[in-house]
Amino acid sequence: MSMETAADAPTPSVRIPDGVSPVVLPTPFGVGDVNLWLVESSPLTLVDAGPATALALETLERGLAERGHRVEDLERIVLTHHHADHFGLAGQLVRRSGAEVHAFGGIAGWLGDVGRRSRQEMRFVEERLVRHGLPQEVALGARAADAMVRGYFEAVEVTHPLAEGDVLAFEDREWHVHHRPGHSTSDTVFHDREARALVGGDHLLAHVSSNALISEPLNAAEEAADPTLRLTPLRDYRASLARTREMDLDVVLGGHGVPVTDHRALIDERSAATERRLTRIVDEIAAGHETAFDIARAMWGRTAYVQVHLVMSEVLGHLELLEGDGRIAADEVDGVLRLREV
Repeated sequence: MSMETAADAPTPSVRIPDGVSPVVLPTPFGVGDVNLWLVESSPLTLVDAGPATALALETLERGLAERGHRVEDLERIVLTHHHADHFGLAGQLVRRSGAEVHAFGGIAGWLGDVGRRSRQEMRFVEERLVRHGLPQEVALGARAADAMVRGYFEAVEVTHPLAEGDVLAFEDREWHVHHRPGHSTSDTVFHDREARALVGGDHLLAHVSSNALISEPLNAAEEAADPTLRLTPLRDYRASLARTREMDLDVVLGGHGVPVTDHRALIDERSAATERRLTRIVDEIAAGHETAFDIARAMWGRTAYVQVHLVMSEVLGHLELLEGDGRIAADEVDGVLRLREV
């Protein structure tokens, strides 16, 4: 998610569409609590499911009960993306409720075979990080952390695959579906045009920037074997934010923290921060830091060892932009990519 933590929950002063309310669940992750969004319409819909922990489930049950509902009453579960804090409990909820599951179609196979596919993705990411200077012993530690995360989710069948341009129909509203890759390959947002509201998952968060994470392509069967495959999560994320910036919105209901009430100003702020970081990374290369991991250590110190995937994704996303713009180049030496200014 990010190199920061947060525990802010949505506040009642923000104009949230009628019939929509947050159910805030604890997570075991540094990002803190996760916001689920309950839509009390027909069908009774829950956006995201939280991590598969006993505490999260208990908190969800209590939150539903406060609104006069039970898990068994849920008719539809909508997933914004395939990270553990957002889909982990979905399988359990489906078994108890029989709810439909709606998620981006490109990730349906991943969610249905999540044990094998998550391990495959871990190997995919690890190979690329090692190629960018990550020491093997650090990679082993990251592998152990990844294995721990796999304890917070289980497989779930996507009964209704979603695609760009689809419409989720309710008795009293419609949500237009948009694929917004970047933070993850499956990021999906839901636009209530009449309410001028966007249910955004982790696409745009008020309190912290969403990392554009290095991950396996959705068509991994074709591409994952190629270690030179160019990954463009930050480039994709910037394009997604540009599309969201064009939308007329009063509020973005995010997956963490408080809602966003000025999405254009926040997107501009995020873009400016990216430009500053690009300049900093060029300076680090000029100072003699030759690999992505060298840069990660120079910029984040010990955090580069503790939050490997997050920090390295941040560096690699910016390096891809710089290389694409012709400002840097990389030469492979003994299996490791060495960076230089152009």
